[in-house]
Amino acid sequence: MANQETIGGVSIFIPTGEPATVPARLAHRLASVRGARIGILDNCKEFADLVLRGVADVLERDHGVASVRFWRKSYLGIPSPFAKEMAAECDAVINGVGH
Repeated sequence: MANQETIGGVSIFIPTGEPATVPARLAHRLASVRGARIGILDNCKEFADLVLRGVADVLERDHGVASVRFWRKSYLGIPSPFAKEMAAECDAVINGVGH
């Protein structure tokens, strides 16, 4: 966890010390995507939308997914504001990156 110090009225975060980590379990893997509800998170990088639309088309056409829903972040450097909604509505999520 970063230490914080205020210098001249400005908060400075000093990235030293031990990280605050909690062991996490990986999400359950789907046995198949056939019939699955797939979420796609576009991180708004250039061409991510084109690549992800292609992925969605292949999943629907060739692998029998039940549905594909897209979300788009406003900026790539922020956590997804859609995480809870995606978890509730999707069996699996693809997080895409552009170039």
